[in-house]
Amino acid sequence: MDTLNSEITRDAMANYCQECGKELISPNAEICPNCGVRLKEIVINRRSPVIAVVLSFFIWGLGQVYNGQFGKGIAYFVIGVLCVASLMILIGFLLVPLWWLIGMVDAYVSAKRINAGEDASRFINV
Repeated sequence: MDTLNSEITRDAMANYCQECGKELISPNAEICPNCGVRLKEIVINRRSPVIAVVLSFFIWGLGQVYNGQFGKGIAYFVIGVLCVASLMILIGFLLVPLWWLIGMVDAYVSAKRINAGEDASRFINV
């Protein structure tokens, strides 16, 4: 297991033993005091905010895909392409760098929120 990119943690909702169903004395308990069974652990993949930013620097939405937000990544890419298309009417000179910056900041903030166990599903987490 790669300890830099993952962390073992107890499920926050696990207030009851999965084996006997009794309520646990402590949410951090490793063994059920009633039946003696070792409580299950889950692995949460962590995301590097720096890698998310670097990926978004090269391709719109790639940082979001790295964060596991596939639909959001595709949307960022499509909007980026539309911004490039708008270069023909001159407003693209403002839209392209602005959308590029928003995508990088969103990838960074989303990775931080994912690592903290917070909701990062908003389209723009700036």
